[in-house]
Amino acid sequence: MAHGTITEMIDSVGEYTSKRLIILIATTLHLAHIAHAGPVIVRQPRSDFVVGTCTWVVERPCPDQDIKFYLFTRSNPEDRQYVHIDETLEKSNLSSSYFNPSLPTKVIIHGYNGDMFLEPLIKMKGEYLNRGSYNLFYVDWSVLGPGPCYPSAVHNTKHVGTCIAQLVQRILDIGTDNVHLIGFSLGAQVTNYASVKLRPFKLRRISGLDPAMPLFITADKDDKLDQTDASFVDVIHTNALVQGKIERCGHVDFYMNGGIIQPGCWAGGQNPMACSHHRAPDYFAESIRSLTGFWGWKCESYIYYLLGFCPHNNHQVVAGEDCIVGTEGMFMITTNADSPFAIGRWTDAMGLLKTPNALNKFSLKRDPFISDIDQWGKLEGNFNNVEQLPTPYSQDPNGDDWPYFNHIGTNKLTKDYIKKIIEQDNDRYDESTGDNAAAHLNLLKHAGMSNAINQNEGLSDFRKRLQLKEASVVEQYSSPMYNPF
Repeated sequence: MAHGTITEMIDSVGEYTSKRLIILIATTLHLAHIAHAGPVIVRQPRSDFVVGTCTWVVERPCPDQDIKFYLFTRSNPEDRQYVHIDETLEKSNLSSSYFNPSLPTKVIIHGYNGDMFLEPLIKMKGEYLNRGSYNLFYVDWSVLGPGPCYPSAVHNTKHVGTCIAQLVQRILDIGTDNVHLIGFSLGAQVTNYASVKLRPFKLRRISGLDPAMPLFITADKDDKLDQTDASFVDVIHTNALVQGKIERCGHVDFYMNGGIIQPGCWAGGQNPMACSHHRAPDYFAESIRSLTGFWGWKCESYIYYLLGFCPHNNHQVVAGEDCIVGTEGMFMITTNADSPFAIGRWTDAMGLLKTPNALNKFSLKRDPFISDIDQWGKLEGNFNNVEQLPTPYSQDPNGDDWPYFNHIGTNKLTKDYIKKIIEQDNDRYDESTGDNAAAHLNLLKHAGMSNAINQNEGLSDFRKRLQLKEASVVEQYSSPMYNPF
């Protein structure tokens, strides 16, 4: 090993001195300086260099002793079998392992600061082998992706993907292409590099479990997971905008509980972000044998979802292992807060999601105080939809009674109506007397503003007031032209 300056280290990078790489190096050097990590070490002849505890791989060949492949099958469900993969099938030991080319093959890839024994990833082994017969390859590249070395781990993903591509190539040499890559977090981005290295061959399927976002927001197409990386790419989002990506990455993207924070992750003093991120492999592992299933409903975009334009609908598909190849689009999924997480189709779960409230008890559709403030429902999410009941003003801009076209305007109408409401309430609920104050408090209770609700006292008076108010408004504005003067 030789000690060198930053200039010598950059020179050793050679053809890899791209803008993105230099940014990653600079970030790591800055972090190393803060942490007093020590000198920069340049390794020869592999041209690796180390900043503190962070290793940057440059020009390493595959196979690599820091990237290992372990095989589980029903013949060895507990004892992992190390499989050596080399430049040719003859130099590899794949043909003498438990690998069975007639079975589906799953390649499971961990992420940053983890290893193959991450609980939800190793749980997949039991789920798959209880479901049927599979070749389960676990990739362990933990030496190249430890914490706190995220920038170098991002850089090393390209090398890891190249070595995984070599594994897939040996599987192709043995006579099968039934290969499914499953990557979690940074491991999901690794699958992209494996796909790029295998071109023009295209993988059958890639499943991305909350693909990592940091340092991938502005990445080029060949440097991040997208739908061109396999014939079918399905993605599960659980911690978008924090550790995972918010943008769509596959043919089909599933946003679990909105895709950012998962239910149950605020409990027990745990880190809600880390918990939400790790729910992606949790959900996928459960989906392998779930009879209930994670069913999502169609949504046009995340912006539509934020604006409330993605209600439950009948266009539903299942996520996870049994996601149907060929599914396309964006889907929203609701889960339970604890395992088992799957709740099935939304129609089956509606009863679980309904919670009683005061308005439901009295068969009321709107809070009466909101009705006073917002007579026309402008504060409601369905305001722009067609009203099912007649309204005081015509909704047709070509109609004679449209306020903006008959030169009346709405300013004085609004002031008059608000004044009328204030006068009614002041007369009826003048808090200067104890009796009326008690009546006012009673009404507040019926509107859901107290947990102690008397379902009988004052209920008929409450309904009568609403009915009279609605009738008077409809009668007042039912004529073709309203003259407020």
